Amino acid sequence: MVSTRQKGVSGFEPYKSSDTHPARMRPHLDDDMRGGTLLLALTANAVEAAPMANYKVKLSPAPDGHEIPPLLTEFGAWLGNQPHGTLSGFDVLEAEAIPKEWSPEKADRLRRDAFAFLHLPDGSLLVLVNTGAKAPPAIALLGSEGEVRTVANSLEEFLKLWSQGETGIHELDDEEGASGRKALAAWLKEKKVKAPKAKDFDFAAWLDGEAPVPAAAQAVAAPAFQPTEVMKQLGPKAQRLASVLGRRADSPEVIAYVTEVLGKKVPQSTNENNDSANVSAPKLGVELVFSHDVLNEAFPPIPKTSKTFIPYVTHTWVKEKIGETILGVPWKASSEEEVTKVLGAPTGRTAAFADEDELTVAFWAYALDTSGHVWLTLEFDDGLSVTVSVKRARELEQHPNVTTGLFVAYAATRGLLDASRFAAHRELLDAVSKRQARGSELVKRALPRGLWDDHLRDAPGLRTLAYRWFHNMNGLWMTADLKEMLGKRAGPFGHDEPVLDEDTWDAVDKAAPLLDKRFAAWLPK
Repeated sequence: MVSTRQKGVSGFEPYKSSDTHPARMRPHLDDDMRGGTLLLALTANAVEAAPMANYKVKLSPAPDGHEIPPLLTEFGAWLGNQPHGTLSGFDVLEAEAIPKEWSPEKADRLRRDAFAFLHLPDGSLLVLVNTGAKAPPAIALLGSEGEVRTVANSLEEFLKLWSQGETGIHELDDEEGASGRKALAAWLKEKKVKAPKAKDFDFAAWLDGEAPVPAAAQAVAAPAFQPTEVMKQLGPKAQRLASVLGRRADSPEVIAYVTEVLGKKVPQSTNENNDSANVSAPKLGVELVFSHDVLNEAFPPIPKTSKTFIPYVTHTWVKEKIGETILGVPWKASSEEEVTKVLGAPTGRTAAFADEDELTVAFWAYALDTSGHVWLTLEFDDGLSVTVSVKRARELEQHPNVTTGLFVAYAATRGLLDASRFAAHRELLDAVSKRQARGSELVKRALPRGLWDDHLRDAPGLRTLAYRWFHNMNGLWMTADLKEMLGKRAGPFGHDEPVLDEDTWDAVDKAAPLLDKRFAAWLPK
């Protein structure tokens, strides 16, 4: 079982204007300056007493071809009277054309049908999108890293979500904006602003600009899930939560759970730039992850358009606020022994971080469906953590190239591949292992979604070492080894690369001595 434990995931830390507040900066005053202390005190007091500036608003004129919605104008008038910082991480409400640089190939459409009105500190933009004559303009995010998503189906809904701290945008939802959100909620109530009924808008699919793929291509059924005895032992809330894992985002079960139980919206799609989307309900002790990129053959990507996908529910963190224990383990368990008294000995131990070798964290893992696709994992480190997730491999190489073919050829001749994972291509695998075909031929036919760690044998430590070797971790790196054995040359992006144009058997033989050292622990004696 591959642990899904994640630690040390850091979010964007917004700039805080108070960090450089003049009253907190050390003055450059001459110590002998007469009256210097008094001058400093007066300056600090004056700064502290100065009124805080309000937010800036620049909604006129509207960008060419657009009109400012009356509600946005009213909101701007209200916002211009609010102290800067009370609604957190932004400086100005400004209507402007979307910069062409954000997406040169889509700039014309974006600028024709949308305009920006809010810059976030990380460079992301909030935009108002004209979705069609029969629907209100929607609010969407153009992320600084290329991610795109719908934030709200209307301006009214966006302002309501903002007032509740539920936009899904950290800079607008953090605690620093609590007082401003309370004032915004009061203003919306005073103005009797209500969100109109509107069909969910999928900004990512809209931006793709193409018709949906044929229905036949979307007709991918999730596996049939038959509950195990452990699944039946869960409380009703945890059992219902676990029952949506592995299901498509557009399935009735997922839609009902997310909208009715969590009171949230189901992500409409994911894409290569934004391959996952989270739905968080902290007051209910649940956070779900949706993704189309599930490294498990039972969950193939489901295209929505040429560049967007219908995601699956792939992972959930479960917290104490779910309102029931998990298999009877106290949420406030203070030691591994306390968990062991309830569940028995741990299933195993894992490292706290992916680059650590010491297995210090005890975990208890249980299949929740008879096919072993969905797993419940309880871990104890500094405290109890609980997850439910779809079993998935780790990616070694998403986009196979000539070096991938060389490694696969080497691994086939050394018995490192899991033959059961190549059942549909057994003859070709045999041909590669006998040096009668190249590794790249097997990669092309058998690995359309890339090379995963579970394409290797499930031998202790093998998959972990391979993962580190492919990803330049712990002093191991495939590229460095191949450069050492095959020589190096300047690559197309300014970095050196191995001298390798084809995965010939001569190239495999040249690389094999060093690879044999790397994988010695798993080679036949």
